[in-house]
Amino acid sequence: MPGHWLEGETRGMASTVFLVRHAKAARREEWAGADRDRPLIQRGRAQAERLARALAPERPVLLAASPWLRCVETAEPLAKTLGIEVVRDQRLGYDGPDLEAWMREAAAVPGSAVVAVGHGDLIPHYLLRAGLLHGVPRFRTGSLFRVRLGDGGPAEVVYLDRSDLKAPERNEVSWGLRRRQGER
Repeated sequence: MPGHWLEGETRGMASTVFLVRHAKAARREEWAGADRDRPLIQRGRAQAERLARALAPERPVLLAASPWLRCVETAEPLAKTLGIEVVRDQRLGYDGPDLEAWMREAAAVPGSAVVAVGHGDLIPHYLLRAGLLHGVPRFRTGSLFRVRLGDGGPAEVVYLDRSDLKAPERNEVSWGLRRRQGER
């Protein structure tokens, strides 16, 4: 789609993985239930819808999420848009975190985009261990890292803050991300 935020950048690559931090959930201090059951609040549902509109044109072949409710709820609008299921995977959450193993499996899907929805501390810590980050950006809810995989592993990462999501222009069909200054 001309003018889309990636303009076909995932075509011809080994794989592209979008590592998404769940959208805004109820505050821990105000939630009486188990932390794993904290739902999205209205602002979080809007962030999840915005993420769905931004990622849908990439046509991910896999949409996985931590089984924690806020992650699943973040993934659901994209799943509905694409007509696919959200795969709940403990490796993306706190019950059995192993993002490295999950990424190895994602790399086995060459030429395709995949999306994982997880938690704001697990994702950047994985990227630090993989040598792709040299510090942790302010990884806000509803933001993501775009990871290009090559030769079976992560090769390049770009952080995309939720503020980079933009509403469609007049006559524009999809939502997208504004290009950052200096990005091609």
